Amino acid sequence: MKKMKHVIMFAAMVFIAAGCKKFLNVTPIEAQSGNNFWKTRDDVEKFTNGIYARLKDKVAGVPTFFRYTDKMFFPALEIRGNNVNLLGMDNTKGSTVVSALISNDMRTILNTTNSSVNFNSPNYPGILKDIMDWKVWYDIIASSNIMYFEIDKVPSSSISELDRKRYKAEAVFMRNLSYMFICKLFGDAVYYTEAYHSKPLGRTPQVEVMKKCIADMSAAKNDLPTVYSDGTLNGFRPTRASAVALLMHLNMWAAAWDTADKDQYYRAVEELAKELDTYSNYKILDVTPENTMKIFKGRSTENLFGVLQDVTYGEAFAQPAVFSYFFAHFPYQGIPTKSTSFMTYTSDYMRKTYPPGIPDARLATWFENYDSQNGTFQFKKFINLYTTGSGSAISVTSDDSAIIFRLPDCYLLTAEALAELGDDNGAKDFLNRVRKAAFAPEITLSAQDLKDEIYRERCRELIGEGQFFFDLVRTKRVANPEFTKTPISVSNLNSGAWTWPLIIDAAERGANPNLVGNNFWN
Repeated sequence: MKKMKHVIMFAAMVFIAAGCKKFLNVTPIEAQSGNNFWKTRDDVEKFTNGIYARLKDKVAGVPTFFRYTDKMFFPALEIRGNNVNLLGMDNTKGSTVVSALISNDMRTILNTTNSSVNFNSPNYPGILKDIMDWKVWYDIIASSNIMYFEIDKVPSSSISELDRKRYKAEAVFMRNLSYMFICKLFGDAVYYTEAYHSKPLGRTPQVEVMKKCIADMSAAKNDLPTVYSDGTLNGFRPTRASAVALLMHLNMWAAAWDTADKDQYYRAVEELAKELDTYSNYKILDVTPENTMKIFKGRSTENLFGVLQDVTYGEAFAQPAVFSYFFAHFPYQGIPTKSTSFMTYTSDYMRKTYPPGIPDARLATWFENYDSQNGTFQFKKFINLYTTGSGSAISVTSDDSAIIFRLPDCYLLTAEALAELGDDNGAKDFLNRVRKAAFAPEITLSAQDLKDEIYRERCRELIGEGQFFFDLVRTKRVANPEFTKTPISVSNLNSGAWTWPLIIDAAERGANPNLVGNNFWN
């Protein structure tokens, strides 16, 4: 039954992709078929599954035998500008473009071409350039808008009003999640919410987009369930807590760029945290190997939203979509001869992040040789595994899901917001919730020292999860060499050096002449 569900999801994904006529004018086959679709709850569920399949396609791809669909989304967000050393990739172009990513040299990535698809190693220039294309995010937005509109045509005899509202709220969640990523990657976005949109639009300033998304998600949040009766959906379909997490991120991103009243966003996060505390089915888990496996499988009490990977049911990612592909080696990644990791964090960064002599279960649980700065470094945060082959031909691959939002992330955003409001005691309460779960001593700092410690705690807790560069940019620490190996000058930061280049092809420009790229890179 699960495999059949996967087939349906894949079919829905193909329908959506096949129906994409041109930029911002996405018309899936299901929506066009009038008399044959939007008649039953099952029609709505199939269409919804197609939207989630597009998200998976964007951030995770498919297994290694489809090399041309490799993805590197979350690892790239973690590696860019980070304090890492490249020890060697499995091809020359891989080393070139990954080094450029670490150095924030996006032009080198843009200018590196693929001579051919290499079926023995990831197609690195291509998978990094894939992040520079926002089309799939707009496929998700367009499809979500269509679902929101068309679901009202489903007869009440076929769907309950409760389910109708829930599906509409899911559509709102998915379009706002997409706008969040678009703004975090590219800055200003083309914003619209109507179905079958075709009018060419220019890019809307990202703060305005965030404000629209906050209002949109806030209005729909309570139509989501607090928990699903079908436990397989929890963590992978949005709940009210998922919407709270998204709203926290939207508010904190807006606060980073709004030159007016930032406190309004921090106060909103404070109120969202109060709401989150009322949801008794969520709790933070102590850091142990067993809990680590539960969390990154995706259905623990910490998990708020993510993308499922479970090879048993045909839901597998491309290898480079998982961080451990780059930062782990056998027996946690690869074949027996893969005795070193491709990358390691610098010794200095690891000692600053996890200071020697200070107890922290994350250090012992998630790493081996954490400050070695050589290939013996082993990252053990993502240790749900599957194997193929046997004996000397065995190959080990991560079977962890991609976690987009989880509870410690929300606690630390709340701590950051409260610290900005001058509520140091409230900030320390949320910060120390995370530290308690890691069996680490409480933080007693205040003022700017507390703010810096909250940032470092995000680095500790969320390492490898794709939050690093967004946090670096959002807090403006990207300009401070204390926090990044490759600082961006204030003038370049203000000119857009933090964005990803936006690749706009001829078809997109023809469909929307109002489109402009990101001037710093394009």
